[in-house]
This record gives sequence, C-alpha cells and structure tokens, in this order.
Amino acid sequence: MIKPTKRTWMIVTLVLVAGALISLVLTSFSGALVYFYTPSEILAKAGELDNHKLRIGGMVQEGSLQKEENTLKIRFLVTDGKSHLPVYYDGIVPDLFREGQGVVVEGMYKSGQTFEASSILAKHSEDYVPVEMTQEGIAKAKESLIKSLQ
Repeated sequence: MIKPTKRTWMIVTLVLVAGALISLVLTSFSGALVYFYTPSEILAKAGELDNHKLRIGGMVQEGSLQKEENTLKIRFLVTDGKSHLPVYYDGIVPDLFREGQGVVVEGMYKSGQTFEASSILAKHSEDYVPVEMTQEGIAKAKESLIKSLQ
C-alpha cells in the first residue's frame, strides 16, 4: 500500500474546499435569480408562475394609467402587443415612466389577479440624450452654420 504524502493531502484538501465554494456560490445564486417574462408568456404559464418573484417587460399601454389621488398608488397595463397584464404599484415611479414607454416591473404574480409590483424600472430608447447636451449640441450646430456662411 502506498503511503499518502503531504502533497496528496494538500491536493485532496484543495479539491474539497474548491467544491464546497462552488456549491455555496451556486446555491446562493438560485435564490437571488429573478426571471424576465412578457405578458404573453406569463398568461401562458400562469399556474407555474403563481407566487413567484419575477419581472415583466413590455410597454405601458396607452390610456391605462390610473393614479389614486393623494397617494402613490397606481394601476396600469403592461403589454407586449399580443397580451396585456394589469399591474398595481404603491411607491415613487421613475421620471421616465409614462404611457407608451418601455417598462420592466418586478414583483409577485398571482394567477387571475393583478400583478403586485415591488419596483418599476423605466426603459428609454438607446438614443437618449440629456436635455442639457441636446441644447448644447444645437447651439454648437448654429455656431458652426454661422461660421460657414461668413
């Protein structure tokens, strides 16, 4: 029988520690994952997604935004063009949030009920430019035009 050396014990220990760390990382991520769905996908998988934390992505349907007076409570529909899903949210909404705008809503889904949102992320187009930069760009364009005409 071959006697284990220090090197063998060190390798075995490193493999066990690495395995334990990988296992720990993978199990901690599984609870933190939040999946992204469209309203059509949610309605198709309604029973499977009950009481799960998830994200809905789509557009805020035109004419669907309802605000309760003197509160932060709102109701609206998220649509993907095929289906729509009613959403309820109580909190401060992002500045870019409005009807016809892209939105990602995170919360809990209960089949046949309104989606209870815990957070709202307003999406903007890729060509978004702050107002200050737009005005500065217009001023520079005017200066350049005037110089070229002189």
